[in-house]
Amino acid sequence: MKNLKTTGTLIAMVWVFLSSTLTAQISAKELTTAWDNMTSMVVETAKAMPSEHYTYKPTTELRDFASQIGHTTGANYLFASVVKLERPKKMPTTKSKNKAKVVQELQDSFAFIRTGMSKLTPEDLNENIEFFGRKMSRMQSILIMTSHLQREHGKTTIYTRLKKTAPGKTKGW
Repeated sequence: MKNLKTTGTLIAMVWVFLSSTLTAQISAKELTTAWDNMTSMVVETAKAMPSEHYTYKPTTELRDFASQIGHTTGANYLFASVVKLERPKKMPTTKSKNKAKVVQELQDSFAFIRTGMSKLTPEDLNENIEFFGRKMSRMQSILIMTSHLQREHGKTTIYTRLKKTAPGKTKGW
């Protein structure tokens, strides 16, 4: 009987240990560090582009540079629920072509997401949520959010390179 209790206790302890280590392998601190790196990369690219090129469109089908940055800004607010924040009722973005305004709106959107991200617990990261009609873990939706961000940043990098401007230094996870 004593061996059964000891074995049961040991199994329970191993289960608790494994369940806590196998769930969220990444912490909110690690996520915010990665987010800060991506923020820096994207914001520095927006700052690098000369203001006279904020209306530059590589082709007629594509957005101009300011609108491309504005898309990233809007997407950050759109993804607010991923980090347990409410989407603003009125989007705090404009269609401005003014570099200072566009950059400030971009920085504000990154800060907004970071606020929610920094508060996430391992339980939050493992929670299944509805994300654009699909059930998935919050962590998976954050990875999709960051993937979108990196794709959009790749586009802005092309704009800057076409205008012979070096983008912000690449950073990642």
